Amino acid sequence: MYDQLENLEKTILDIKKKYQLVSAELNSHKQQPNTDPKELAALKSKLDSSYAERDTVKKQFSELDKRYQSLAEAHHMIGEDQDKLQKQLNDLQQQSKSLQQQNNELKKQNSELQEKNRLASERTQVVLNRLTRIDQVNG
Repeated sequence: MYDQLENLEKTILDIKKKYQLVSAELNSHKQQPNTDPKELAALKSKLDSSYAERDTVKKQFSELDKRYQSLAEAHHMIGEDQDKLQKQLNDLQQQSKSLQQQNNELKKQNSELQEKNRLASERTQVVLNRLTRIDQVNG
């Protein structure tokens, strides 16, 4: 049994030594991380490419924003022009309606004058016929 205890003690000491070695190695790795230069270069390259892509996207965004602002301004101006043209159209439609009413009134007056002229012409013809008969009788 004593031998077993000695073996156990020896095993425990071996485990302690291994633990201390592993612990020391772990601390060493923690303080000086082992980095692969190829992996580091690849990561730097990827980071640089991400920065370049970000800058490109920022530039595109800026250009699109300028274009949007320009289009928004043009849209606003077109809206104002449309409002002006709509007002002009409404004014012209009102003028057209007024002119149509005046035209209808003038047509009515013209018809009345034509009728009066026709009646006057008939009466003049009657008077001329009577005067002709009077001249024939007197003549």
